[in-house]
Amino acid sequence: MLYILLLIIASLVVVLYFRRRAASPNQKKLTPSQENANLVKVLLELDADSRENLFKLYQDEFGESAARYARNTYRKWKSGAVRPNKQTFRRFLINLPRVMSFDLKCEVLRELREAYCPRGEYSVTVPSDNWKSTLAPLVEEIVQKTMTAELPQSLQRRLTWLAEDDITAANALLAESQARQSRNAMTALEKEFSNIEELLDNAPRDTRISHVVKLPLGSIKVHIKRGSEDG
Repeated sequence: MLYILLLIIASLVVVLYFRRRAASPNQKKLTPSQENANLVKVLLELDADSRENLFKLYQDEFGESAARYARNTYRKWKSGAVRPNKQTFRRFLINLPRVMSFDLKCEVLRELREAYCPRGEYSVTVPSDNWKSTLAPLVEEIVQKTMTAELPQSLQRRLTWLAEDDITAANALLAESQARQSRNAMTALEKEFSNIEELLDNAPRDTRISHVVKLPLGSIKVHIKRGSEDG
């Protein structure tokens, strides 16, 4: 009886172990240092003007020596060769936003949304003469997800300035802007399809053309085949 009981317990342990592994396959939890490095990297991927503005604010707030160190190690941070220490992280992403302009905060917020909001990667095959019936609903689905996408709660808890009223409003505006970008990508694709159809008309019958539609929070790889007669 004891043997059977031990066998049942052992079986439960094994099942729970593999269940846990299946729930998060190959996922490694980032250390605080690695997470800080990722966040600073996102910040430093701003366009050149915004980045320069950021370094100037850094110098005004923390002194010339600290700013010189930040500039000298910028490339190493971005490549991942050096991880920003806790002080650098706090200065860039917790203290510095207090003196950022609203526009600069919005740029930082845009980078954070693109890096941390859930992304969708899709692949579809469509006929050249009826592509819209497949793509339009998919784009609209992505638009709706973009409108409701939120930064992870763990990130919001660390970067408390994200909860300020002006940033909450900016987040809503950015979501609308990214949704509009997604719809605009559909309009741009419509213009390209006339060229794609012409290409297919002059190509062998089984030719397919691939086109990637890039969206703010993901992408769609579209495989285009000749009109309905192929399918």
